[in-house]
Amino acid sequence: MIDDYFEFLKKIAMKNPLVKNFRVIKEFIGVKKGYIRFVIEFIDNSELHVFEYVDSGLHKLNYSYHWQNNEKKLIKRWDNASHHSNIETFPHHMHDKNDIKPTNEPTFVEILEKIEKVEQDRRSDK
Repeated sequence: MIDDYFEFLKKIAMKNPLVKNFRVIKEFIGVKKGYIRFVIEFIDNSELHVFEYVDSGLHKLNYSYHWQNNEKKLIKRWDNASHHSNIETFPHHMHDKNDIKPTNEPTFVEILEKIEKVEQDRRSDK
């Protein structure tokens, strides 16, 4: 089940038209838990660093979706690190440059959709 889920994540990443390069950094699939770490390079040279640690029911125990520009500066990061306990959606939160904002636990597909929307907005502004 975990292996099917990780294959799904990889397929979604590789099929996205904004993706220029995709590479798996590390992947472990156990009976009860598994994790995957990969990097997507987009056509604008920004990168999305993805980490998901899941249990056999595919519940995310830990996650981080770190999107950075081509100068390695943070654009946004969604994660569930157990800091920022004052956020109403604790432990789920988003780093938006220097701000910490509440957010619900996103899916990888939702993160890609958010990035696609930013790219569409950027193109329509030109």
